[in-house]
Amino acid sequence: MKAKSHIVLFIFMLFAASSLQAQRIGGGLLVGPVFSTMNLSGNDSTTFRTDFTGGVRIALIPKRFILGGEIDVVYSRQGTSSKKGLDESGNTIRYMEKSHYINVPLLLNIYLRRWNEDDEDESKIPRLRIGPQIGFCIGGNDVTVVNGKRKQQYIIPWEKGSFNRIDYGLTAAISYWFVEVRYTFGMANVFKDGEKSANHVISVTWSDVW
Repeated sequence: MKAKSHIVLFIFMLFAASSLQAQRIGGGLLVGPVFSTMNLSGNDSTTFRTDFTGGVRIALIPKRFILGGEIDVVYSRQGTSSKKGLDESGNTIRYMEKSHYINVPLLLNIYLRRWNEDDEDESKIPRLRIGPQIGFCIGGNDVTVVNGKRKQQYIIPWEKGSFNRIDYGLTAAISYWFVEVRYTFGMANVFKDGEKSANHVISVTWSDVW
């Protein structure tokens, strides 16, 4: 509860700092690959799996100031994969967890130099973004691959023993031109039951603001 109250306080601080000098509101898109894994207690065999993300941005864009703000609504296909191994019968086996989220990060944008008179947009200004994120799980899949044959089972997040509906964490990113590299550190348990679990997500997106 204490961590959640700190995140709420941080959200208000972001809005206050970014709105003081923001001169216009811009919208944009972001899309690109996602590299995700999960930190699972008692399991050191998890590796990154690759999928995709895409969404929209709404930004408070300053001029002649170094702070701005942004809220995103992003669809993200996440999860984790296990390393290949052998089962009791000697078959090659690998497991994957696929999860589908609508993520909403609220970010403070820090411009690493002031705007010049000839800057038409923010693309030529290096930018750091940092802030809290809340995610809403909308489904997932358990996937088992045995000797190259795939079997999967759809998971509904409101069923007992499946994914928690709500995820939250901290997001940090660096942007230059139209490319952004973003990392999200999950702070909530992914699964309702079992040991501690958390999402870790890296995305590399094409991103702009109009």
